[in-house]
Amino acid sequence: MLATIAMGILVLVGIQYFILWWLISNNFKKHEGGTAALPVVNVLLPCRNEAHNLPACLQSLENLNYPGDRIRFYVADDHSEDQTGTMLAQWVSAGKNRQLVQLDQKPGAQENGKAVALAAMVLSVKEGLLLFTDADCVVPSGWAEKMARAYQEEFGMLTGITMISGKTIFDQMQAMDWWLTLGKVKAVSDLGYSLTAMGNNMLIGRNAYQIAGGFSAVKEQVTEDLALSKIMFQKGYRPAHLVNKEVLVRTRPEKNFTSLMEQRKRWARGAFLLPWYWQLLLGLQVAFYLTLLVGLVHSFWLAAGIWGVKICFQSLFISTFAGKTETKIGLLPLLGFEIYNWLVSWSTVLYYFWPSGIKWKNRTYQ
Repeated sequence: MLATIAMGILVLVGIQYFILWWLISNNFKKHEGGTAALPVVNVLLPCRNEAHNLPACLQSLENLNYPGDRIRFYVADDHSEDQTGTMLAQWVSAGKNRQLVQLDQKPGAQENGKAVALAAMVLSVKEGLLLFTDADCVVPSGWAEKMARAYQEEFGMLTGITMISGKTIFDQMQAMDWWLTLGKVKAVSDLGYSLTAMGNNMLIGRNAYQIAGGFSAVKEQVTEDLALSKIMFQKGYRPAHLVNKEVLVRTRPEKNFTSLMEQRKRWARGAFLLPWYWQLLLGLQVAFYLTLLVGLVHSFWLAAGIWGVKICFQSLFISTFAGKTETKIGLLPLLGFEIYNWLVSWSTVLYYFWPSGIKWKNRTYQ
């Protein structure tokens, strides 16, 4: 009985990856042909202890190809303990379309500091679209224009594509993980459903933001982008994902396995905001590796064959999705990723239930 259930789960996951690969190959929506005129865009950048990341991020914002009278930058120092505040003040003083938003009050004990900061920053915006990124990101020069042109009011929220940059094997595996995760989000989004958004590459319409209640409505959630996208969907909007080379934002990898687990624990908390059927499908991905062990013991060659099929379609899915941004992925990293995914998936499960708070930006959330 146990072996039959295990084989059933293995087959289901294999079919899932075949479907995902088919969707990303045949149902991929480019979201071109949006607005012709360039709207007013407001770039919002909340920062906390980002002095080491800010130079590259701020330089990329300066390099944006967008009319100076149609774009404005809002930055905020979320009570940093390094030189972030000083660096932001100096950068703002060097441009007429830049504003430093003062955050007078610190967030409450269980309030998401980033959400609180963003809610305060949006209050300073008078008109136009809201475009978000993070201080550990580098945006391409055409980012603002491509995001603004692709946005439609029916979306409410438009998410771009983000990739991990780095040279080590650990960095490359994290990058693969992001391609896999964001590929699933894109495939589901193109079917008309919403799984999540990425706060480091995200555009929101002002009307949709106000109708959804903005970041003030999700300030007690550690994954504010996912929580806000969920409200958008409930309000009748259909958040979309724009994936191409022109909006490919690069972000830094986690430095070590401990920080990766902290990130994953926060993401796992957010996953419980999803409907039960999405949680079930995500749970099958994790259950795959446990049932694989059972399958290999009871019917080695059959289980190994199913595993091979799963790896094949998983690799096709990742490489096809990355190819939408003209990013090429080698065969060896794709094969090695399976072992990494096994390790990280179960480590995340164990660490999630470990009796400790969620640590993020030198703050702890219970």
